[in-house]
Amino acid sequence: MGVGSTAVLYLAALTRVPAERYEAARLDGASPWRQFWHVTLPGISGTVYFTVVVNTIASLQVFTEAYTMFFGARPSTPAEGDAALFYVIYLFQEAFGSLRMGYASALAWVLFLVIAAITAVQVRLSRDYVHYEDRA
Repeated sequence: MGVGSTAVLYLAALTRVPAERYEAARLDGASPWRQFWHVTLPGISGTVYFTVVVNTIASLQVFTEAYTMFFGARPSTPAEGDAALFYVIYLFQEAFGSLRMGYASALAWVLFLVIAAITAVQVRLSRDYVHYEDRA
């Protein structure tokens, strides 16, 4: 997910935080930092959770930018290629460069399991840190 779409999601989430909560916090004497920490952040925590999960998955699948910069039309020296050799690029090279489809398939399964494990940890943590309106 790009920066623009993430910004649009946060803007939409910020508009959904009720103004009454900010007013109540001000009446209670909350500073702007405390308003952010105790009103804004819980109000947008669902969006923060969603963007963290989606951007974590996207970051583990980085391919296009690095491949076009270092492995595209121009040949690269081995040192240059190793500097930008992301896991997904290595998987691609094994599958379509070396035609080792079985090994590339195993690499893809490992990537899937790593992403699933990280996402499972994030889902578990969301129970404690993500606030939803309908939950008590």
